[in-house]
Amino acid sequence: MDQTKQKVAEGPEDPLDTTQTVESVISHLSPSNKEIITVTLHGATNLPACKGGSEPWPYVVVKTTSEEAKNQNSKAVTSVTSEPSKAPTWGDTVTLEVQAEDVGQEDVIIKVVDNRKKEELLFYQIPIKYLHVFHPYHFELVKPTETGKADEVTAKTQLYATVVRKGSFIPRQAGCNLTALEVFLRGINEPLSNNPSPMVVIARVVPNYKEFKVSQMNKDPASLGLPITPLSFPIPSVINFDVPQVNKNGCPQLSKPGGPPELPLWNQSFLFQGRDGATSFSEDAALVLEYYSSASMKGGESWTFSKPLGVSVLPLKSCLYRRMLRGKGLNGLRIERLPITDTKLKTISGEAPTVDLSFQLLSSERPENFLTPNNSKALPILDPQILDEKLSFSHESLSKATVSSTMNSSTSTRQEAEEEPHSPRTSREMEIKSYQRAIQTMAEDILLLRKQAIVLRAENHALRSHLTQEEMEEEQDNADKTQKLVSMKQKLLLSKLDMKKLRDKVQHLQNELIQKNDREKELLLLYQAQQPQAALLKQLQDKLRKMQALEETVKHQEKVIEKMERMLKDKLQERNETLPNNLQGKPSMAFPKLSASGLPQGPTGENLPFDLYSVLLAENSRLRAELDKSHHQSAPIILQQQALPDLLANTSDKINLLAKLEQAQSRILSLESQNTEEKDKQEKLQSPEFLKLSERSQT
Repeated sequence: MDQTKQKVAEGPEDPLDTTQTVESVISHLSPSNKEIITVTLHGATNLPACKGGSEPWPYVVVKTTSEEAKNQNSKAVTSVTSEPSKAPTWGDTVTLEVQAEDVGQEDVIIKVVDNRKKEELLFYQIPIKYLHVFHPYHFELVKPTETGKADEVTAKTQLYATVVRKGSFIPRQAGCNLTALEVFLRGINEPLSNNPSPMVVIARVVPNYKEFKVSQMNKDPASLGLPITPLSFPIPSVINFDVPQVNKNGCPQLSKPGGPPELPLWNQSFLFQGRDGATSFSEDAALVLEYYSSASMKGGESWTFSKPLGVSVLPLKSCLYRRMLRGKGLNGLRIERLPITDTKLKTISGEAPTVDLSFQLLSSERPENFLTPNNSKALPILDPQILDEKLSFSHESLSKATVSSTMNSSTSTRQEAEEEPHSPRTSREMEIKSYQRAIQTMAEDILLLRKQAIVLRAENHALRSHLTQEEMEEEQDNADKTQKLVSMKQKLLLSKLDMKKLRDKVQHLQNELIQKNDREKELLLLYQAQQPQAALLKQLQDKLRKMQALEETVKHQEKVIEKMERMLKDKLQERNETLPNNLQGKPSMAFPKLSASGLPQGPTGENLPFDLYSVLLAENSRLRAELDKSHHQSAPIILQQQALPDLLANTSDKINLLAKLEQAQSRILSLESQNTEEKDKQEKLQSPEFLKLSERSQT
């Protein structure tokens, strides 16, 4: 595969400032449910050239396989070198954050990119699942080739990086109360006069300092500088990621470059786990700090760090452990002036330099308080006299071990003879002292173990009580939850029943509403059908009222006519009684004859008197008034009479009046017949069926 032809979108970061500030703090734990991968890019050798043969101007991009698959830009990018080079040096540290459940599928991808053309020069892929948590891996990454075999050119192309996988908690070792030892290196106290460049520090905790120095004298590569683990690609071997259970040379950790050169300042925190033996305080254990120039990291031979500028040694004895546990708050101590030995470095005053160092023991898997530049100042300061005694004892033991290991078997018998008288006594005293020290150590360990056992019993009792309380609370919670569940089920059942009742009621109301709507439609149709009948009924009722009024008028006229007839009859009788009846034997006439003058004549043919005519005229006027009155009350009855003359000169008018009276009588008879017919119709209208129909229309 040809990775160099790919283009990269990420650009380089700003150059690293080697001057560490007071606020710089390193986080040793990742957030919950996540893991952090820190990658420190030291440098590379013999980088391939860019397209066209130009010298590369490299920087490094670090990302996960998921980010690479999604073409996401990574924030884990180093700075670019100050100038183009095939053997660059960076010293930058970048971080990646990965979900804990995705660690088995994610890989770390490391790319070396040219700054000018954004071309991919190198490509490496490291499975995260192969990395042990909190173990610092110092890799020498070899560039893969297309055929899978390294040729002469690519065999020399190497990238040097330190990779650390950090979890959200520190694993506790079986049978150990402590989880880790944290060491905080502040910096050199006095300005240096002969240091030309910033310095880096390699820190390690060795279980036996004597054996470690012997290994260094024997040029063991694992004890010199920074041990490098080669990692070949494209398929790295799982064996390269294995970590030994016991390592006599410790697990070295590399700091960032500390500057400025005249007064290096690191503010670097190192975390040594109990798995590495860092919490096993004994007479031979020690913390070793080796100082190297960052300028020596340039070039292919520099990665062995063969010659340090100086060494600081802190013996980790049991008495130091007890002093650390006496402190309040943090279980730690501070050493203000730890000397740097085996060095040519000098301060401006001509003395050997010293460093400011703090350390603490961690007992929690998730400690909250790590050492910082501020809280480390509050730690108890170790007495310099005690420190000098420990250092002198360690150097004395080291010198004795060195002399005994380098002693030649061919030493002269004369020297053995001279030392022979003193050897028995010296050996006995040393043996007694060693026994005394062993007994004292055992007694101290027994007391310490008793205290730890008491503490453990108290913790176990508290944990059992807490567990019992939690179980009781859990049972109570389960009972409450069960009761709540039962009550909720009952409420749900009742609500379902209520819902069913409401649905039935709604259905019943809907049916009633439909029936009422149908009844309303029927009544509306019936009302619409009864409207013409109601109008007809009203017309008939109006006609009935008019007929009743007409009947009363006719009755009144009949009475008037009868009265007039009686009056006429009476008048005629009176006249007949007064006048002599000359013509006896002749039949009397119903009405007198009219003379030529128009006046009625008597039986003898003479004219009637004028007073009789006046009476008839008055009666006629009254009858006309009655007829006019009845005309206003009943329209169908109209009696038209001609106006009588002012003077009835002749009897012809009287005869005409009598004729009109006869016509009125015939009119009355016709009205009576019409009245009879109207009564018959009224009786039909007042039948029960017609009355029911009218009542329905009115409702």
